[in-house]
Amino acid sequence: MITIEKYADLCAAMAQTGGDVAKENAIASAAGVSPADWDAAKKHYTAKMSDPADMGKTALAFMPLYQAAQARARGGKEPCTLEFYTKVHAEMAFMKDPMGNKINFMLVLAQNGTNQPAWLECEGYWTPIVGAPEILGQPNPKYNPELSKKFAALMQKEADRIHGIKR
Repeated sequence: MITIEKYADLCAAMAQTGGDVAKENAIASAAGVSPADWDAAKKHYTAKMSDPADMGKTALAFMPLYQAAQARARGGKEPCTLEFYTKVHAEMAFMKDPMGNKINFMLVLAQNGTNQPAWLECEGYWTPIVGAPEILGQPNPKYNPELSKKFAALMQKEADRIHGIKR
């Protein structure tokens, strides 16, 4: 069984494979992991993260490792700008179809030239930075009050745009 650290690295490397097993196996093999070992690890960690008895422990261990692997893969740069993150976030929250129903988030992503894995990376990067100074009663070390204030102003601007409000 591969370690959770190796699993996180492989998952980050496979983010754009769209579940294509042949592509996943090629990436795993290039990293010295056999297709059989990759398949076993994927089943194992998916089951652990889905198991209520695990109480989220495996997922909590995995996410920081996965986010660090993503950051290494992009050379430490932002996965998207704060402006892009805010635009997509606002459209997901406020856009409606002609019948007044919330627009499917996949359509919002496509309209903005992105996909779900790329969006999840943007969201995972920016949410802790602009979200809240505390998470579950614990200080959030990634929180940046200046960027949070900028995000709030950008969100208002985007909400106004979506709702057709001129200020």
